[in-house]
Amino acid sequence: MNKDKTIRDLVHEIRNELRGLYPDYEIESLVRIMLKKATPLKKNHHIHLYQDMKAEEEHIRVIKDITKQLKSGKPIQQILGETEFYDLPIRVSPQVLIPRQETEELVEWIISDTGNAPVSILDIGTGSGCIAIALARNLPQASLGGNDLSPRIIEQARENAQLNQVEVGFWVQDLEKDPTQEMSSPEDKRWDVIVSNPPYVRESEKKWMHPNVLEHEPPKALYVSDDDPLLYYRRILHFARNHLSRQGWIYFEINEYMGPQMKQLLRDFHYQNIVLKKDLNQKDRMIKAQKS
Repeated sequence: MNKDKTIRDLVHEIRNELRGLYPDYEIESLVRIMLKKATPLKKNHHIHLYQDMKAEEEHIRVIKDITKQLKSGKPIQQILGETEFYDLPIRVSPQVLIPRQETEELVEWIISDTGNAPVSILDIGTGSGCIAIALARNLPQASLGGNDLSPRIIEQARENAQLNQVEVGFWVQDLEKDPTQEMSSPEDKRWDVIVSNPPYVRESEKKWMHPNVLEHEPPKALYVSDDDPLLYYRRILHFARNHLSRQGWIYFEINEYMGPQMKQLLRDFHYQNIVLKKDLNQKDRMIKAQKS
């Protein structure tokens, strides 16, 4: 019988079920997320204050279902169909990359640099739309656009924009076919800022990836060949020749091991004022440069 089971008991069971499958710090994060989803406890301090509260049958059922899926390796964001990015709700699916903290840092960098300037910003390979949406919410003077290769992905980005009550123009565009193609959109063909988090994990680095990433996230959004790890950056820079304004800025999230190569690539495309930036873990994960 579950009539005497408390929140404390639920927390204990979750920890036991997931121990050995996830690091302890991640288990604690999962506990908080699951309790907020399944119970009335919506704040972290509520979980500590009300540990002796009775766990209802519905709470227990939802927790057990989420735990079972977590044990299979499915990411919590895909189980719930949502995540949080830059303090905004973002719906996710197996078709799009789950937003990461490093990408929030890239957004923060652009916001800090842009201020209140009335700039136009294009997010290439927008996925869930999280970058463009976060910029739109925090840069009210800016106009935002985003593209990706599939109508299904773009529809999800549009739904996220509507969820967060921002205006972002999203359209389908596959730069793999022809990086010099014209915009299939009524938006301006010249942008003040281009930002992208393209695929950059080399195939040889898969052995370091967590199984829930390998098995559940879209490989097309993650991996590149070891033979040409800067493929997508080069395509975007070709595209930017005609679609980034003169003196405009380009921002990339990058592979932490490819900083020097990225700097050289930007020089090859005649960019100036190149800045390589470390993330909170002191890894080279972002770069920006100005078109000459």
